[in-house]
Amino acid sequence: MVFFSLLKLCLLSLTQAAAGLQSFDNLVTFAILGDTITLPCGKPFIKSCTSVNWNIADEVGLEVVKAGTVTAPNPLRFGLLKDCSLEINHLVLDDAHLYSCHSQVFNSSVSLQILEVTESSTPANGIIELHCYLNTYRGLVSNCNNKGIHIKWSTEDNTPLNGNRFHYKNASDCFSKLFITKRLTDHHRKWKCQLTQNDTVKATITYTTTIKDGIEEVFAAVGESVALSCSNTSSLGVGDSVKWTVGERPLTDDMSSYNGQTEELHVNKDSSLVISKVSSLHARDYQCSDSTDQQKVFNKIRLHILDVTSEHGPGGDNLTLTCVLICTKECGKDFNLTWSGGSHNTRQSYDKNTLINRLSFPLLSMASAELTCSVHREGDVMASKKWRTINPLQTPAWAALPLALLICVTAGGLYVYMKRKHNKDAGNEQPSVGMTHVYDVIQNVNNEELHQPATTTSFYDLLQAVNYK
Repeated sequence: MVFFSLLKLCLLSLTQAAAGLQSFDNLVTFAILGDTITLPCGKPFIKSCTSVNWNIADEVGLEVVKAGTVTAPNPLRFGLLKDCSLEINHLVLDDAHLYSCHSQVFNSSVSLQILEVTESSTPANGIIELHCYLNTYRGLVSNCNNKGIHIKWSTEDNTPLNGNRFHYKNASDCFSKLFITKRLTDHHRKWKCQLTQNDTVKATITYTTTIKDGIEEVFAAVGESVALSCSNTSSLGVGDSVKWTVGERPLTDDMSSYNGQTEELHVNKDSSLVISKVSSLHARDYQCSDSTDQQKVFNKIRLHILDVTSEHGPGGDNLTLTCVLICTKECGKDFNLTWSGGSHNTRQSYDKNTLINRLSFPLLSMASAELTCSVHREGDVMASKKWRTINPLQTPAWAALPLALLICVTAGGLYVYMKRKHNKDAGNEQPSVGMTHVYDVIQNVNNEELHQPATTTSFYDLLQAVNYK
């Protein structure tokens, strides 16, 4: 059926070309479900869209736009832009068609293909099997007619999936399978599929796996805020609520372990648990369930905490930064701590439920810089914490020292100059002192001599008091 539709479109284009009409090559546009996409019309010779029509070419007689007016059955999702392009909102799978834009003087077509990820319902035992492929409303695009197409899998931060528990099988350039050796901690984990053409990303879709009785791993840095989700609560009855527990104890009974800072934890309207200021004490297992039925568990979460501390060596010349991941029970073998922003040697070690990476360097040899410690899980960055180092020679006090010295030297020089000038002026003024001033000085001397006996008597009285004692 598709072959005959394409043949019909080809014959129509040839007929239009014979009549002197302009035709444009078939374009391909890639998208994912829920997206908003714009299909170009490619009209070069007209100034108005009133003569433009949009049809679904592989569905005979199905109009979307007629004479510049949207005629689709669901017009709220379709729109005609000023350049006559067709906009489609909230894409669904049935939107994947071959579209034709035409008028009396031109014709063009655009193929809309949707990238989709599904999970196999019958995987091998202990395996998660994901399929990523291009799709049309008729199903899988088994053969890629577009050159340069490639599908690749990655973590959420675009790190390629590496390790023995990941395997790939590419049925074609448009179809790839990912096989994952299942773990309980793959619960609510996200996997990314990217479609590239000539090394340019054209579409990206993320899939979240759900594992029965699985545990969601969440990573957070000290001092930050984190929200622990309570999913699939739609089965709650009217008036029912969720109950959060830490380990096996209700959260309300466990508040005292947080140094009395109960205001740091609260439950949102969506039933998620929010920790507004994370500390190392929060590294625990959390569970949300139906408050009336403890057997109905909605989600299990294992929270790991990342922190960075500093310590100065003897004399304060060296600085050691310690990045530590505090795991709830034990740190996975696929966890790794790395430092970025510096080129110094690091030492990573494992102690019980903590993973430690130390960075040491001479403080004076390093300019002020911002260092970041990140925790990776199978190459995927899960959390980061920054630490800013400050060289003492670059602190405001040290930076102001040269200016302070300059001010002191200038002030001292000015004082000496003013003192000399004052003495010189005093020497110049001495000959011009009038007799009246001399007389005043003599009078002051005489007055002091008149007061001398009183001073003597006072001294005598003091001696008498001493002798008496």
